[in-house]
Amino acid sequence: MDTAVSDATYFRRALLLVGAALLFRLVYAAVFAKNPAGDEAYYWDWGRQLDYGYYSKPPFIAWLYAFVDLIGGGSLFGIRATAAVLGTLSLLLLFRLAEALFDAPTAWYAVLLGLATPANSVLSFFLTIDAPLVICWTTALWMFWRIVEGKTGSATYLLLFLALATGHLCKQMMMTFPLIALIFLAMGTETRSLLKRPTLWLVLFGSYLSLLPPLIWNARHDWITFQHTRHHFEVKDGGGSVLVERLGDFLSFLGTQLGVLSPGTAFVLFSLALGGLALLRTAPRPHRYLLAFGALPLAIMLLLALRQGLQPNWAAVFYLSGIVLVAAWYRGSITAGFPPVSWRRLFPLTLTVGFLLVGYFYAASPVFAVLGKAGHTADPNRRLLGYEDLASAFQSVRTKLPEQEDPFLLVIGHRDLTSQLAFGLPDQPRVYNFDAQPGINSQYEMWNLSQAAALIGRDALILHPECERLPKRFAVSFDSVEKIETITVKLQDREKRYTLFLGRGLREWLRDDQG
Repeated sequence: MDTAVSDATYFRRALLLVGAALLFRLVYAAVFAKNPAGDEAYYWDWGRQLDYGYYSKPPFIAWLYAFVDLIGGGSLFGIRATAAVLGTLSLLLLFRLAEALFDAPTAWYAVLLGLATPANSVLSFFLTIDAPLVICWTTALWMFWRIVEGKTGSATYLLLFLALATGHLCKQMMMTFPLIALIFLAMGTETRSLLKRPTLWLVLFGSYLSLLPPLIWNARHDWITFQHTRHHFEVKDGGGSVLVERLGDFLSFLGTQLGVLSPGTAFVLFSLALGGLALLRTAPRPHRYLLAFGALPLAIMLLLALRQGLQPNWAAVFYLSGIVLVAAWYRGSITAGFPPVSWRRLFPLTLTVGFLLVGYFYAASPVFAVLGKAGHTADPNRRLLGYEDLASAFQSVRTKLPEQEDPFLLVIGHRDLTSQLAFGLPDQPRVYNFDAQPGINSQYEMWNLSQAAALIGRDALILHPECERLPKRFAVSFDSVEKIETITVKLQDREKRYTLFLGRGLREWLRDDQG
């Protein structure tokens, strides 16, 4: 069998495997998905009020949700199906990237490792900003490598530009790609000549022009996204030993990555990445490419983890290069001082452990439900449970109101409760939110600032954590307030009680400084 036939065979295998995974994920979503995650419901609500900027993220996720809502009719399956398509499609892009860097057998290994990482299953189940971001980052990695290899057709430059520009609108992390690209080019004597190409500079840094809409929006809203992002890098003082807290944050981050990647893949990846930092100038070009886009930023993240707590998904895009690196090592396409070559025979074990964790992600929730233990602390989807019961109980109260009553809906509490209620109610109405914490804490407060005037004089059906009377700081905003009913629902694994009030005649919108 010649090379061309062999490469085509590997791609067909990957296509069949990825297609089977997609079919399974779509069926699973149709049968077992019950509620969106808090972030999903939140972004879905963004998609109903389109803008060119939002409180915490660039606007692409809202635009994507608007499209999904249009074609999916506001259904949970539409959200889940979109996540499945994007997450699974990223594996085919990973194949093409690994094939371009090395060969088709290595690309096949990369697809197997990708499927065996719990992160890809999560990416293909929850429609958050990471799903489109991973598509954009993988495409950019592939196209930029083509340019490095001299395949500089106009289509390659165009795809690189579109991937970068769209990625910038997905998540702020994409902004690091052009910078890493320059570092990679500058480190290699044979790649520095590319730095003299105006077209490449135009594509890499011209892609930042896509950020103009959210920048203009931020300029009109006190740079709120910048304020929110800055909080992620603040060091929080827990009141104890600084050394113990920092070590705890570091170990916590490492621990979560074992679950994100699976233990075997994570161990090999970090061994190759950290051990390979010394090879950034001397390794063969494909190896250096993966180190530049994986090992270098991962090392920075590990240093950052010694300073503060990190979210488990912050390193997600850097693992794309890492998985290809692990695949290349197992396949023998690259060499390294550690792990030893003899450990390559553990590839089946690495895959087995990974697929067992993936199987747990999909099987645990249905099994716990059958056993009557839904919402158990070991249930990976426990945070999704119970919101349909909350919506049902709330709707029951709504239907008891006289027909002439048309109150707007208000939740006092965390944004997740508001967005889950808006999504779960039969008519998916507009639900307003007031976070009892001071300041602007979500997009809802941004909307309140611009839309509150239209609600003056109207009645409100208010959902509040259990209490006999609405706290004075909220009650004084209405002409009168009466308790309607108390509802009890089981959210996750705990029973929670909420009181519903009818506030008549809104005098002024709720303020943080009311006593």
